Amino acid sequence: MKLQLSNAPCSWGIEFADNPDNPSWQTVLSEISQAGYKATELGPLGYLPTDKAELSNSLQENGLGLIAGTIFKHLHDPAKRAEILEYTHATCKLLQAQDAKYVVVIDHVSSPRTDQAGQVETAYRLPDEQWNEMMTTIRELALVCREYNIIPVLHPHAGTFIEYRDEVDRAMAELDKDLVSLCVDTGHCVYAGINPSELIETYQDRVKYLHFKDINKPVLEVVTANNIDFYKAIGDGVFCPLGQGCVDFSEVKSTLEKIDYRGWVTVEQDVDPAAKDNSSLENAKESLAFINKNLIA
Repeated sequence: MKLQLSNAPCSWGIEFADNPDNPSWQTVLSEISQAGYKATELGPLGYLPTDKAELSNSLQENGLGLIAGTIFKHLHDPAKRAEILEYTHATCKLLQAQDAKYVVVIDHVSSPRTDQAGQVETAYRLPDEQWNEMMTTIRELALVCREYNIIPVLHPHAGTFIEYRDEVDRAMAELDKDLVSLCVDTGHCVYAGINPSELIETYQDRVKYLHFKDINKPVLEVVTANNIDFYKAIGDGVFCPLGQGCVDFSEVKSTLEKIDYRGWVTVEQDVDPAAKDNSSLENAKESLAFINKNLIA
């Protein structure tokens, strides 16, 4: 097993490029570097510079590579397909110019599932017709990624229509393994009642990219018991630095050693950018120290 580590703008609360509470992109790149990481994700298109030369120079100044971008869109809404494909082209062009490898594909958090995150037994499921439309959108955006030699990795995510194990298995069965790979996020798995180690082992041939994220179990129990919106759960601290939550990283390590994983891992801790006690830099340092002590050493 060999882990290559990056962090991402979401650890500084960057979910939407135009959020006025976002810290500056200059601060985020600088602090990712200060925390000890050697690469970053792109975040939402338009947050980091979209000029190729400016982005390249900014990454180089901070000693960072670019490893992945994200398609965080309403994949379940066929009316948005053209917009999503256009966004995918723009993202892949920027990624290709920086020799990035992956596009993380996530259905957007939406109602009613945003209040049903972590509620596997009772959460609303998409009707077959709408599910099939979502699969079509994923296939088409994956073909766009292929044009740019970028690997699309599907990311099951809390509060979306691809969250629970039955949905992950269905998507993996219906999407061509040579077209769409898998990104396992340890935190989102636990949120959804999935054992991330078991999921990694089951789909080891398709797991091309990982997100390491940890979960504050007492907060998770409260938010799932009270139908609390996913974004409010973030503000309530449902995610925490690695090693301080309930994700079994010892088991994750054993599984990654078993399958001889040699890919990239992006460390993330979703936070509210408006929080006055934002400690993203320290959190990122703590997570890296945990990895170095417990997963690499």
